[in-house]
This record gives sequence, structure tokens and C-alpha cells, in this order.
Amino acid sequence: MKKWMPLVASLVVIALAWTGLAVWKFSASGGSKGGCNVAVPGGNETDGPASNSESDGFEYETVPLDDLPALDPLGLWPNDGMRISSPDVWVMWQTTGYSRCRLLGRTGPQNWVDLGNTSGHDHYLPLDLAYFGSEATFAVEFETNGKRYRSKPRTIHFAQGSHFASRSWQFKPSDEPNQTWAIALAGDTHMLTDESFRTTFFPDALVTFCAPPETSEDGGRVRFGITDPAGIGGAGCVGFLQLYDTRTDAYDRTLIQLTR
Repeated sequence: MKKWMPLVASLVVIALAWTGLAVWKFSASGGSKGGCNVAVPGGNETDGPASNSESDGFEYETVPLDDLPALDPLGLWPNDGMRISSPDVWVMWQTTGYSRCRLLGRTGPQNWVDLGNTSGHDHYLPLDLAYFGSEATFAVEFETNGKRYRSKPRTIHFAQGSHFASRSWQFKPSDEPNQTWAIALAGDTHMLTDESFRTTFFPDALVTFCAPPETSEDGGRVRFGITDPAGIGGAGCVGFLQLYDTRTDAYDRTLIQLTR
């Protein structure tokens, strides 16, 4: 029995060391605090969002998330529970005055990830559903009337369906009325009609419309148009075209920039 004592003692020391390492890693990553923390880029910032994964090469730090009252900004989209037909989705909202805003995202009980910042009255930032494993929960921080708020968390899901072939488009209208531009579609679009499309976020003075789409089993196109370019304004404007696929109950939006 005595000859086995050194081996047993060594195994006990190794087990205690592994246990201590696991506890240290758990506490360092935010552990049981879950949604009370946010992961932000550390000393090695990148163009993409920070991650809690050690294998992605990002350096990050976990900091406490401020305790803010819950309030949704105007026009916040997508809605809670919505199915999205593109892995790259625009999150958009508006504020009544100039506001500094932040978009947060997470999946499950993990820490929030800082996905980007925006300032102004009209706000939109991209969210990559694939980054979160096809399901993501997001929230928006913003200011109004001198106070800062955070929207109630909304969870969205990736779903197969027809979608726009590109996340954004840029057009330069002439001075002529009733101009249209072709926007490419992807996926099985044969069930789409002109009622599948709507526009949003454009200035109130600009009248927009969509012609009946040209659809196929693997794509097609829809023509987006404006009636009077005077409604664009001198500096140009930005808006979104929405697609709703009734076949899969899934939505997509693409950004349209009109320049002068």
C-alpha cells in the first residue's frame, strides 16, 4: 500500500489544480452574473464585435452593465420573436432628439456583447445572426429627455425564406418624376407579390412605391421607385425596403441610400 501513496498524492494535487483553474476561468468570464455584464473590446480592438470565446483571437474585458430603466425607442425593429430570412439583419430605431445609442446582443444567458454605437436621430446597425448561432437577443441603449434607457430584450430567429441579395443599395436620382431601380432578390420568391414589399424610414415628404416583382425559384428582382425626387432633400436620405415571405413567415430589410 505504501508504494502507491506517492502516486495517489500526485493525482490529488493534479485534480485540485484542474478544479482551481476551472473556477478561475468561470469567474473571469462573468460566470453566474449572466446578463449583468457586457463584453467590450480590450487592448486589441477589431472591426467586429468582441467575443467571449478564447479561440477567436479577440482580446476583451467584461464590465458591469449599467442598471437602466426599460423603455423601447420609437420604431424599434425587428419585433420580439420575429423570424428573419437573412443572417445579416438591420436593427433600426429612432429617437425624438439627438442621442448617443448602443446596440447590445447575446444568445441565451451569456454576457451581452457590444455590437456598435450610433449618434443622431435615425439609427441603424447590423446584427449577424450567424455570429450568435442563428438566434440572438438584442437590446438598445439610448437617451431621451436627458435620461438614458435600455429597451426590453427582443429575441429573433433565422429562418429560410426569400430575401434581398444585398444588404444595401445606393442610387442617384435625376430630376425626373417616377423613377425606379431594380433590386435583386434571392431564394425561392415565386410566392411573392407587390403586397410582400413595403418601405419605411424614408422622409415623410418622399413618396415611394414598389412594382410587382419578377420572381423565380432561385431569385428575381423587384423595382423600387419614387414619385418626386424633391422629397429626397438636398443632402440625400436613407430608408429601408422590407420583404415578407408568407411561405416561411420570415422578414428581411435592405438599406436604400438616395444621394444628390
